[in-house]
Amino acid sequence: MKVLGAAAGGGFPQWNCACPNCHSVREGNDSHQPLLQSSLAVSANEMDWYLINAGPDVHKQIESFTALHPGPGIRETPLAGVILTDAEFDHTIGLLSLREGSCLTIYGTETVRKSLQSFFPVLPLLENYCSWEWQSLHPDHRKRIGHTGVGKEETIVIETVPVSKKPPLYTRSNKGENDTGDCWEVGLVLHNESTGRCLAYFPTLERITPAIEACFQKADILMVDGTFWSETELVELGATKRDARNMGHLPISGPSGIAEKLAKYSSKRKILIHINNSNPILNKDSIERHTLERLGFEIAYDGMEVEV
Repeated sequence: MKVLGAAAGGGFPQWNCACPNCHSVREGNDSHQPLLQSSLAVSANEMDWYLINAGPDVHKQIESFTALHPGPGIRETPLAGVILTDAEFDHTIGLLSLREGSCLTIYGTETVRKSLQSFFPVLPLLENYCSWEWQSLHPDHRKRIGHTGVGKEETIVIETVPVSKKPPLYTRSNKGENDTGDCWEVGLVLHNESTGRCLAYFPTLERITPAIEACFQKADILMVDGTFWSETELVELGATKRDARNMGHLPISGPSGIAEKLAKYSSKRKILIHINNSNPILNKDSIERHTLERLGFEIAYDGMEVEV
């Protein structure tokens, strides 16, 4: 598995942000490293690759990873499909940039599919460009992902876990239509049947339910929401009036924060990803970052490799 992007929506630096972090990375300060928007590349056989989420940086991300480069045929590509955790712009808008592909499969929940048919009509827009296949992911179920006919060792087993009923902001233009109680965001547990190990990927977390807790207890690797350090991070910067939890994210610090919640799990690796540009842990020399590292946490970065 390769981390293609470790930042939250907007990337790092964010184009319209003049916070201390963004200013520092623009100045070329060694303590800050630019990051693309969150996405993973996963494969069971290092031949067929799947993106987990496809955001605005998808073209740069494919070019940054040699295993995703096309060939040997003129239109042959190792990219087999895209797995979506939600319908947010920063996880789906990259599908438009992949319109030249004709043999890709998109995996997502029915709620996400309906959203991409209506609120943000990516799928109808792509109909005249490519013939993609849709495969539904069902919350609380497992699905084997891979080409038909290949051995089990060459497929990925994904367990889909409900995370949030919070719809994307863009759906609010159609009043009442998004108030369905459906699951809008999911986490994924990636199982390696050869090793018996698994990785829990939850780039957004607004709370830890019993189902999510069960996943964390069994996962060998946790890769979870590291969006905000504190509850009022953006409020204190004057960037917004909405706090972390209101935006659908548990903060890392404080009582019942991510760090405290994850301390009890015995996973071999605990990795924070989907990091907002305002988060002080992006500063490699910060007290916040050193505190997390002493607690055994890793901070995801573009190009990070993880083996399950």
